[in-house]
Amino acid sequence: MVSKRYITILVILIISAVAIFIYVWQANARSMEGEIIYLSTASGRSFAITEDYTLWGWGGAGGMVGRPLIEGVSASTRPVAIMEDVASISSCGHTMVITTDGALWGWGANNTGQIGNGETRDALAPVMVKSDVYAVSVGWGRTMAITTDGNLWGWGKDKFWRFGDGARENQLVPIQVKENVVAVSVGGFHTMAITDDGTLWGWGRNQYGQISNKEDMYSLTPIQIKENIVAVSAGYVHTMVIDEDGILWGWGRGFGGVIGDGTEENRLSPVRIKDNVASVYVGTLSTMAVDKQGTLWGWGSSYGGSMGTGSQDYIKRYLVPTQIMDNVSTISTVGGHTIALDKDGVLWAWGSNDFGQLGDGTRRDRNVPVQVR
Repeated sequence: MVSKRYITILVILIISAVAIFIYVWQANARSMEGEIIYLSTASGRSFAITEDYTLWGWGGAGGMVGRPLIEGVSASTRPVAIMEDVASISSCGHTMVITTDGALWGWGANNTGQIGNGETRDALAPVMVKSDVYAVSVGWGRTMAITTDGNLWGWGKDKFWRFGDGARENQLVPIQVKENVVAVSVGGFHTMAITDDGTLWGWGRNQYGQISNKEDMYSLTPIQIKENIVAVSAGYVHTMVIDEDGILWGWGRGFGGVIGDGTEENRLSPVRIKDNVASVYVGTLSTMAVDKQGTLWGWGSSYGGSMGTGSQDYIKRYLVPTQIMDNVSTISTVGGHTIALDKDGVLWAWGSNDFGQLGDGTRRDRNVPVQVR
């Protein structure tokens, strides 16, 4: 027979182990507190940065439930703390963050050198790539970053001349692409950048006119597209920009109504979509914009409830801007889900939720906005 002393020791060990597990779990799963200052989304996951520069994440990294969001932090259906001293983030198959000291760090998929550390091995732990960085944008297999001196750098996959350097080779470390750049956005096959004089430039593949060069299927080097531009968001194969008068323009592939001009036709040159716009956000299947009054508008596919309008039709398409919610400060959207921060600091989410990317503690899709925090 087992002695009472043995049973007592065993019970004490079990209780101690459970206590340690709960302590560690609570340390990683503490509630997201403080004002949110930045939002970002990627396929199957979401991120937020709070006022103390803590980076929070939820969902499944790389679209896989259970894979860590970063080394030592498991995927979750609720926000979990990932990293401290983070000022900005951009994520796709890999993740790049800028810390408060201007250093650029990366982790995740690295098969084409998209992290920029000279290797092609995936990295779970953050790797420092470059210093003095103030903006970064990533796409599948590549990264673009702007340093504080206005130089634009690129690395990773370059099958379609997406770095604008005239070459067609993967780059495992950052190479300089252009000078005097203030904003950059990486699309599916193309890249768009704004220089300090408000000129919009584009390069890469142009099969649907997403660069707006009417004749060429490819642009090996940056070409000038439009002037007086203050914001740009490049989608998979379409582009949206805001000019200095607050006018929103779009062009490229119109499938699903993502351009918002009332059709699904491809547009080879900019089409005027909406006035009085403050910000624009392009996903794979949809586009969203916040006007200067704080109203959020969306158009394109409602797959997974991504429009947030309550539609149960997964193939419904909105061909013109449709009002979603008021009092919005900022959002982030990707292929099937959206997260939004209102002016009162409340975080909302809707759309596909198969990996817990909405952050509401479930994996149930939502076709209307639900409060996350």
